[in-house]
Amino acid sequence: MRILVLWRQYTADKSMRNTDIDHAFCFQRYDADNEYFYFNIYKGRFAEDYSWIDKSMFDVVIFHYTAMELRISDRHWNDFVQLMRTIWRDYPCKKIIMVQDDYTRTGNVWDLALGIKADTIYTIIRECDYSILYPKSKLGNIQIKTVLTGYVEERYINKIFLRSHSQRTYDVVYRANKLPYEYGKHGQLKYELALYFNEQLQNTGLIFDLAGTIGNKGAVLGDRWLDFLASSRTTIGCLSGAGFADITGEYQKKARDYNTLHADATYEEAKAACFPDVKENLSGMISPRIFDAAITKTCQILLGEDYQGILRPNVDYIVLNTDFSNIHEVIKKMKDVGYCEQIADNCYEHVVKSQRYTYKKFAEWIINDIGCADSAKQYSGELSKYIEKMCKKNNDTVMSEILLREK
Repeated sequence: MRILVLWRQYTADKSMRNTDIDHAFCFQRYDADNEYFYFNIYKGRFAEDYSWIDKSMFDVVIFHYTAMELRISDRHWNDFVQLMRTIWRDYPCKKIIMVQDDYTRTGNVWDLALGIKADTIYTIIRECDYSILYPKSKLGNIQIKTVLTGYVEERYINKIFLRSHSQRTYDVVYRANKLPYEYGKHGQLKYELALYFNEQLQNTGLIFDLAGTIGNKGAVLGDRWLDFLASSRTTIGCLSGAGFADITGEYQKKARDYNTLHADATYEEAKAACFPDVKENLSGMISPRIFDAAITKTCQILLGEDYQGILRPNVDYIVLNTDFSNIHEVIKKMKDVGYCEQIADNCYEHVVKSQRYTYKKFAEWIINDIGCADSAKQYSGELSKYIEKMCKKNNDTVMSEILLREK
């Protein structure tokens, strides 16, 4: 099959998060039976950029989650949906949408899915939350299926130099992005953990490097992130996600307008002013950094016991109670070098060495789930070369724009 992947690179490679690139390109990397072509949509691009596409070319089109992030932009999304509807609605191929942060402007996902007559939406949302975010009353027979936010990229396993815990520079490291208030109370947890542990670890004798970040400012990106984790015996964390769904973007607008006028407002103040009656009703999901820490054999201290059945409490990680009531016991365990190393080894064996949760397995599962195209397009080496040429032309143009903007 010939498969077109619409993805979105909006900054230079070194500023991209590894998980975004690994996720997008795992299909090409691990599936040798099909042809993959990558087209960077950037800011939506223009109709003429797609004018070369005809109905003999593709068996499958995948809207990767990086492309779906464009839905956050009012400036570009509506025009992009209209363009995609024109190209793909009646195109004879399977149409796949992959989404992350589904709880943000979910209505825009519905618009694209219905506009192109999508076959399947692969979501990170748990099945118990489908009725909130992807109700059948809105999407009809479009299939909804749950995948993880990220997986183990096996290329990194032998690339990272792993020291024993007794030889590592830090006892604890952590980075957490401060999310806007429209993500709810749950969305504030990662950042609050940085503040909480910075306070609790004072005068413990533990060497730590913990920080909250805003966007990429202060973040550790690319390969440096794995090196950062590998420099420490332990790291902390919690489930990803948001407390509630912002289907239309209404809560985002209210919260950000309020924050503009009240820059120092707490979450509780913003909630009372912007969405006082909204209840936290969404489940969290496992984060890609869980797998990153597993690869680097860094012992994880995680909030709660529900990690989608992937991690075993107090076997693969140390449990911090959701009310923080066992923090002193947790710190005592964090000081025990041998205990933390054993927990990290358990996680490595169970999650990494088992190969249960690799990008290779993910890519294979997706392709098997998509199945063969109903009427596979005829193979043509010349056509494939032409498609590759047109995708490269677009991608080179986009990269030139990115580099010019970032100068």
